[in-house]
Amino acid sequence: MKRCILILLTAVLFLSAGCIQITTKTETGTKTDYPDIFKGMTLDETSLIFCCAEDQTSARTRIMYSHDDKKQEFLKALSTVKAEPVNNWSFEDVTWPLYGFYLMDAERYERGYAWSNGILYTYDGKKYKFDFDFTDVQAYPYIDGYTSRYLSGFPCAQQFMLDGDRWNTEFMSPGLEPADTYDVDYEVIDVSDGKATVRLTNHMKEDYFFGEYFSLQVLTGGAWYDVPLLKDLYFNDLGYSLAPEQSYEMTYNISLYGNLPGGHYRIHNDFGSRVSDLAAEFDLP
Repeated sequence: MKRCILILLTAVLFLSAGCIQITTKTETGTKTDYPDIFKGMTLDETSLIFCCAEDQTSARTRIMYSHDDKKQEFLKALSTVKAEPVNNWSFEDVTWPLYGFYLMDAERYERGYAWSNGILYTYDGKKYKFDFDFTDVQAYPYIDGYTSRYLSGFPCAQQFMLDGDRWNTEFMSPGLEPADTYDVDYEVIDVSDGKATVRLTNHMKEDYFFGEYFSLQVLTGGAWYDVPLLKDLYFNDLGYSLAPEQSYEMTYNISLYGNLPGGHYRIHNDFGSRVSDLAAEFDLP
């Protein structure tokens, strides 16, 4: 049986027919025309997922299934804000706290947004000046939630963690070290066409079990950091068994992380819970 796992979000969104349509107001004539960044976006009537980096090391994700009045209030407030494209952006424009939320497009795909220091980061890689107060939203009557240290899975994380070939380590999660408790070789044998192929060789007397989960880290400034996601990753929840003294080659689609700059990376053999048995290092030109 296959099951899709979504990094960062563990909540299941229940879709319903009744949706709230949002549009933004524009000004014409001699005044500026502001982008309709939320045009066609809707919010499912059963849940709202809202993230906030509270202590600069972890993110608190809050989920609200009811309270439609509050969700309508949030959407209406967003629709009245004038969004102006940002020019000459730099890492200095990002400050704590970080806020993030999710809306749905016309095809019911979830789209992430992040906000910091008056700038809105959108799922399609754009940045806008956006004067909005998230204090009230953070205090909404959420009924479920959890805390994650995986800030690289924050909405639009790559937008404010990577600029060209520069990494913004102030907002990146320090990379966890692999447990390395099994006598299993784990080495990258090929990196090409946006994929990394790793060979596992089991030197134990019993079978080694692993799955398709993986994550990336980058070495920068002498320390390992989690590579920020370009978009949410999904995995088949399958288990593999590798017999003693047998080898197996697993190919990972690292292009899902986007166009990564050259550097020294390592790929982790994860179990979907940020726990890693093994890691293999490789270079990107």
